[in-house]
Amino acid sequence: MVLRIGLALLVALVAGEVFLQAASFVASRTGARGSASPEAPGAVTILCVGDSHTYGLPLPPEESYPAQLEARLSERHPGRVFQVVNLGIPGMNSGYLANRLERQILQLRPRLVLVWVGINNQWNVAESEDARGALRGLLSHSRLYRLASIAWYTGTGYQYDPEQHGGWFEGEHPPSARRSPDEAQTRALAPGLARDLARIVETTRLFDTPVILLTYPMRKQRPLNRVIEVAGFEAGVPVLDAVLDFERAVADGHAIRSLIDLSAGPHPTAHLYGYIVESLLPVIDETLGLEDRAPAGADKH
Repeated sequence: MVLRIGLALLVALVAGEVFLQAASFVASRTGARGSASPEAPGAVTILCVGDSHTYGLPLPPEESYPAQLEARLSERHPGRVFQVVNLGIPGMNSGYLANRLERQILQLRPRLVLVWVGINNQWNVAESEDARGALRGLLSHSRLYRLASIAWYTGTGYQYDPEQHGGWFEGEHPPSARRSPDEAQTRALAPGLARDLARIVETTRLFDTPVILLTYPMRKQRPLNRVIEVAGFEAGVPVLDAVLDFERAVADGHAIRSLIDLSAGPHPTAHLYGYIVESLLPVIDETLGLEDRAPAGADKH
C-alpha cells in the first residue's frame, strides 16, 4: 500500500514537472517577457536589486543610484520612457536576494536586472545555503521546485511595493551588522556568494533577461570584488568595477569625504553614484541595444 502511494506520488510529481517545463518552453517562445510592467506601460523597465548600496543608504530616494540612473537614461534617450525600480534592502545578502528574484521578475517583467550584493554575506547568514548549495543547484532546474520556492518566499517579504522606497515589505528587514568583516571572512564565504550569483544569473536567463553585476567602490573590498568579477566572467555577464569609478573621481580632484559617506557605514555619496551611473550608461546601451545617443553634454558632471 505504501509502495503504491509512493509510486502514485512520484508519477504525479513527474507529470507536474513535465507540464511546467512544457508551459515554460511555450511561454518563452511566445514573448511573455515583453508584457508591460504594472507601473508604466511601454516603459523600458530596469530592476535594481541588492543591499544598501542599491537602496541608497543614508541618502534621500532621489539621490540613490537607481533614481539617478532613471534620470540620466531619460536625458540620454529623450524618445524613450524608462522605469528604474529600486528593490534594494539594507542588510540584504545574496541568498536572500536569489530566493526571491524569480518572483520579482515575474511581477515586473524587466528588460534588464542590475545586481549589487555580497558585502553583507560576511555577517548576515539568513537563508544562506552552506552545504545545501550543491543540492539546491540541482533542484533549481526543476520547475516544480522553483514554483514551490516562489510560494514559500512570497510569504516572507521582499516584494515590489510601489508605495515604498526600496524593497521594504510589511516592515521586514534583515538584522543590522554587529561587527566588521575581514578578508578571512570573505574567503570563507566566497563559495556561497559565487553559488548565489550563479543562481541569480540562471534565474534571469530563464526569462531571457540580461543582467549586470556591480562591485563595491571601496578599495578594501577587493577580495570580495574579485569573487563578483570571477562569477561574472564564468557566467558570461558584464561586471561594472565601481572601484574604477571611485579612482576616476579621486583623479578628477574630488576629496574622499565627498565620495564616501560614513554616517551609516561606508556608502557612496550622491556624487560617487553619479560616476557609477555614468559608467553604467554605455553598458546598458550596449546590453539593451539602445541606439539613439545622448544629447551633447549630457554625460558631463
